[in-house]
Amino acid sequence: MFRYSHRSEFYPFETTQSYGRIITIITPLLTLLCVMSIVSSQLLHLTPVQADNANQSATIPGTLTPLLKSSQFIAHAETRQQIWLSIGLRPYNSAELQRTLQTLLQTAPRQPRVPLNPAALMQRFSPAETTYTELIRRLQNAGFHDIHTYKHRLLLDFGGTIGQAERYFHLQINTYKAPDGSLYYANNKAPQLPRELASQIVSINGLNNAATWRHTALEELGQARPTNNHPCIANTERLAPEAGLAPTYSLADLYRAHYTGSAQSIALFELGSSAIGDLHTYANCNGQQKTMLKEIDTAATASTYEPATQAATIDAEAILGNVPQLDELNIYTTHNDEKSYLDQWAQIVQDAPAVVSTSWGLCEQLAPAQLIQQEAIFFQFTAMQGQSILAASSFNCPQTGLSPSNQQVMVSDPASQPFVTAVGATALTFETAPNTPDTLQTAGKADPAVTIPTTSGGVSQWWAMPAWQRIQGIPNQTTVQLAQKCSRTQHESYCREVPDVAINADTHHGFWAYCSPGICAIGHPWLNINRTAVAAPLWASFVALSNQLAHQHGSNNLGFLNPFLYQLANNPTNYANSFYDIIAIDNNRSNSPGVGYDLASGLGEYRAKNLAQQLLALTQPAAK
Repeated sequence: MFRYSHRSEFYPFETTQSYGRIITIITPLLTLLCVMSIVSSQLLHLTPVQADNANQSATIPGTLTPLLKSSQFIAHAETRQQIWLSIGLRPYNSAELQRTLQTLLQTAPRQPRVPLNPAALMQRFSPAETTYTELIRRLQNAGFHDIHTYKHRLLLDFGGTIGQAERYFHLQINTYKAPDGSLYYANNKAPQLPRELASQIVSINGLNNAATWRHTALEELGQARPTNNHPCIANTERLAPEAGLAPTYSLADLYRAHYTGSAQSIALFELGSSAIGDLHTYANCNGQQKTMLKEIDTAATASTYEPATQAATIDAEAILGNVPQLDELNIYTTHNDEKSYLDQWAQIVQDAPAVVSTSWGLCEQLAPAQLIQQEAIFFQFTAMQGQSILAASSFNCPQTGLSPSNQQVMVSDPASQPFVTAVGATALTFETAPNTPDTLQTAGKADPAVTIPTTSGGVSQWWAMPAWQRIQGIPNQTTVQLAQKCSRTQHESYCREVPDVAINADTHHGFWAYCSPGICAIGHPWLNINRTAVAAPLWASFVALSNQLAHQHGSNNLGFLNPFLYQLANNPTNYANSFYDIIAIDNNRSNSPGVGYDLASGLGEYRAKNLAQQLLALTQPAAK
């Protein structure tokens, strides 16, 4: 029978006694090793926890499309689908940026603005290069590709798949059906990034493709009147540049003073390409051979070709018809989606063209918060660089109000942005064509046959009223604005009112535009369209001519216009000399243009030569 022996029985006494002494020595050592092992394991356990605390994620707010709450979930989006994204970064030292901006924009006679050149602006206020580099490294490590950078470091572009975006930003991207039946994809919750990185981020763009911008021409072209297919109908009917192709008659005063756009350039912001062949045809009919036409494609390199659009072409023709000796017309083109839209503004900030016109808009209530915030940073930079940004505001946005009797027209972005000049449009008719600038002072009647409204403005839900807009002629909050708190302010405040200025469209005497078959109706290349479709390009034309006047008198570009415009309007004499006050005599429609500033026509239309000279007086250096 087998049995286990006890060690005392198995080993001789001497051996047992020897091992006893060894155990006496080893036992404390083993205990110490055990304690050290426990402590080490705890330290090893704590280390990742501490790292997680240091690198815990934070959400990036404002990325959800407002359309989501009224849409129907369809399915989880295909994870292998390609997606193009961008990340917007906060400027360095935002408080100092605001102080510099306010100092720069203070208006005083004979005290010229000295804008920052792009290099100086980047050195002082661009996001840190170390942050930008670290963000690039992390995106590359996550497998994203086609990374595109900007010198100002305010935006960073990259591509990947929906699956990659879902994993990296800790969200899900789904397909939804909008109330109008259209399908779009969108993230179902806010993206997340490590906390130390998230604090530097303003926006993550492209996680949805819900937003679609509209062009003023697309609002009005349904009422365009085709004529015939004569290749130069404008010249055969004596609609020469001085009388017909140029649809803004008061610019003739500047032409006669030899301000025709020489050595000036204008940039157009377009969500679609222009028909370059049509532009050359139009220029030939206009007798204009000098202007260099340059199309700048800002879309992602791997994206599909964007076809020519009627809207973009008409914008360019409005510029060509109003600035006969323009040196260069730069047409920025991209796709109609959130990421591409912001990419194009980022490129315009980098290139710093002096005058930029956009006829595209998105109703404020449809714009994600992060998009509006990212734009605001771009437009602060354009203001400090001395750029003039003019945006159309004549879009039909839904009304909102506390009751049917207390309704308020919503406004569009980017026109409502504080550092953008919002250009409205009114549709009044005159008995005869306005042959002289003074005719525009004659009050017009709303054309009952025209379906477009005579209003193009309203009150922003996002922005407090800027200091320069608080003048005596601005309507009182208690009668015009709903009692509200502008979401960007910390206290009760008036809100930004739109538009700042306007163009009146005599609907019986429109603007001739050329649009070839394939883009427009076959056999009708010449269209007579309402000038409300090209209000922003018409004001951009005036600014380019005024810049020429300023340069010849030793002054800089006008830059951000609004503080100057409202300063002039605050003086009744200067206002009467500088603007045509657009007034409707049958004032029976809501928000019809009235005396002084109103939400239909803003300050009114320019008296071109007078206003240009008044602006020069504000900006020209004092004689030494």
